Amino acid sequence: MRRAPILFIAMWLALGTAACAAPEDRAVSLPDGRTLNLYCQGRQGPVVVFDSGWAADSRVWRRVMAQLPEDVRACASDRAGQGRSSPGPLPRDGAAVAADLHAALKASGLPGPWVLVGHSLGGLNMRHFARAYPTDVAALVLVDPTGLSAPGAFAPLAARSRNCVEALKADAFPPDRPDLARCKGEDRAAALARWEARLSEIEAAGGSTSAGLADQGPGSLSMPLILLRPLPQQAAGAEPPAPMPMDPLAGLSTRGAARLVPGSGHMIMIDQPQAVVQAILDALKAAKPPVSPGTDP
Repeated sequence: MRRAPILFIAMWLALGTAACAAPEDRAVSLPDGRTLNLYCQGRQGPVVVFDSGWAADSRVWRRVMAQLPEDVRACASDRAGQGRSSPGPLPRDGAAVAADLHAALKASGLPGPWVLVGHSLGGLNMRHFARAYPTDVAALVLVDPTGLSAPGAFAPLAARSRNCVEALKADAFPPDRPDLARCKGEDRAAALARWEARLSEIEAAGGSTSAGLADQGPGSLSMPLILLRPLPQQAAGAEPPAPMPMDPLAGLSTRGAARLVPGSGHMIMIDQPQAVVQAILDALKAAKPPVSPGTDP
């Protein structure tokens, strides 16, 4: 059932009184001379850092960031080769993504420890971050994250990416291949870098990204961890869903918890952004020691 337009307008007016100013891009220099883009809002309060799913960039978090209170800072990252970030050396696996993000956060002067939020493939990347830099992580929020996967698990996505890479390298987009239209960009070099990064990321998801977390078993983390899973809208007259069993990924932390998000698909941060906001606020409360309330330099 569609909501009345006046209710929609009133909701956004109410949010506007509490939300932060519009986010801005920050090109942060990495030690090797590349730049990693952070899409940030807020100048004081604890820092929440977002990583997106495969083929998405920092802008996918806009609905969540718009609903965060003024006393919380937020920065969504563009991984190497994506969005406004420089291409990075291959392979682009979870360990490489975590190292880039950690270096960028340190260089940016944003005080930690940070609350990390990862969606889908970004969940694997944030798990790598927590494994490599546990003292710099105040809490984890995993938004329908990808689990550990076997080689070849994402073969269709890898094939799509490989086709784009080959088409861009040859600058060949035959009219009988409409599937290649998604590969194009205003700048062919930038589009090629983007699809090379996507190909490497999705191949690594079932390879080194998953293999590198094989020893991250139950109770291996001690920071608060909130896991969100979607609960799609039930058809009228359908049986109510069974209670959610303990999700193994929530059990990675001794302080883990899992939540179902009604009325949502995989893209929870778009379908039900307030559920992600609430998880972030709960994670901030649970973090010990409290995250820094410092001000940006």
